Amino acid sequence: MGIIERRKREREARQELAIGAAMGIYDKEGYHAITMEKIAEKSELSRAALYLYFKNKEEIMVSAIASHADYFESILQELYDNRERFKDVLLEKLWECFQKFYKKDQLAFTAWLYFHQTEMLSNLPEELRSVIHGLGAKVVGLQHKIVRYGVEEKIFIKCDYRALSEVIWSSFLGIAYVERSKEVLSNKSHMAITQEAALRVLSRGILNASRKDGGSEKRGKHACS
Repeated sequence: MGIIERRKREREARQELAIGAAMGIYDKEGYHAITMEKIAEKSELSRAALYLYFKNKEEIMVSAIASHADYFESILQELYDNRERFKDVLLEKLWECFQKFYKKDQLAFTAWLYFHQTEMLSNLPEELRSVIHGLGAKVVGLQHKIVRYGVEEKIFIKCDYRALSEVIWSSFLGIAYVERSKEVLSNKSHMAITQEAALRVLSRGILNASRKDGGSEKRGKHACS
């Protein structure tokens, strides 16, 4: 191994130490308890060394989120590339992508949600806000492409594919958020059961066929059909 390659690996290893330390503090004490001093101490890096790699704690956290987002993008891209193969189970496979994203690193997942809050985004430097926006745009774009294919192939109901994509994704996010809160507050979680129920509801539709017909006149012109 050459000197350049060795230095690159050392740099990456130290960055990973810093990221791991920051996420550990985030897990135990919450975001606002994170400081560069604590990260340096926990990662056993000097403060000077830490500042060589990251400007602040926000940059460290965004780096952790970016790594997790890259994984999410890769599995969504894989599904889209194989959309014809999974045509008959497209919704289930899309939901499975969400589950994989959540299960791979639940801490990074919660950080992803936290950094998408309006207050957090507004307080981030423009550079990091652009990174967060770019990461979100990639995965949302892929979700839209998958759902658009489902609508065009009549796998899904006739609907604005962007709106339908947001409904599916928001359903998963809502469940994850509620179940994580329940786990923290009462040490109870019904994640698997609730996810299964949500998937059944999404795949069948909320209203029975007779109710759908009866309510058709009440729905707006932009509603799904």
